[in-house]
Amino acid sequence: MNVKAMQRNEMGSRRHYVYSYLYQNILSLNLQPGCALSENEIAKQLNVSRTPVREAMIQLAKQDLVEIVPQIGTFVSLINPELVEESRSMRETLEIAAIKEAAEKITESTLLELEISINKQKLIIKEGNFREFFTLDDAFHEIIFKSLGKERTWQAIEQINSQFKRVRILWLSLTTTTDWEEVLREHEGLYTALKNRDACLAEKLVKEHLTKAVIHMGVIKAKHPDYFKS
Repeated sequence: MNVKAMQRNEMGSRRHYVYSYLYQNILSLNLQPGCALSENEIAKQLNVSRTPVREAMIQLAKQDLVEIVPQIGTFVSLINPELVEESRSMRETLEIAAIKEAAEKITESTLLELEISINKQKLIIKEGNFREFFTLDDAFHEIIFKSLGKERTWQAIEQINSQFKRVRILWLSLTTTTDWEEVLREHEGLYTALKNRDACLAEKLVKEHLTKAVIHMGVIKAKHPDYFKS
């Protein structure tokens, strides 16, 4: 590999590192909607130049997670309820298609993975860690897509799902472990439906599962009005 190629790879790695750092902190709400982002401060904090920071910002702006206002600054985007519903609807469409296929093709090894995931969720609920529970929630669904060889479909969902994810995290942060247990029961129901190859029940459960956070949008907005676009 020549020097220029090595430099490009190194720059790409730095950009990905900065992007991943900002992406995770925005989704987890460590960087709250509306807060200002400083290229200089982030570059200093992560020990990189401003170039990979700027490139990461542009990538995040394309996902509607960052708003770049010329002559003013860069900010974490406010949550847009219209985009939340659009991304939720798109995920629902893709997930229903996958669930129907999974009900026909599910294997014992995939069922075992789902069962292990459910057991992990039970342990996390006992610990009261809602952020880790959220991660395991997504991982449960990812198992189904990967079992069908649809990794790119799941990646596409991840790309369009950022606005919806922030609302889901907010909802989980405002609820109790009783509500998390309800989500867990939905996963257990989905597991049983797939095991019994009941596509109709699996579709019904997915729809209910993906509308939960949106149903409570009014409560979430009342608690955090500054986080939302008016």
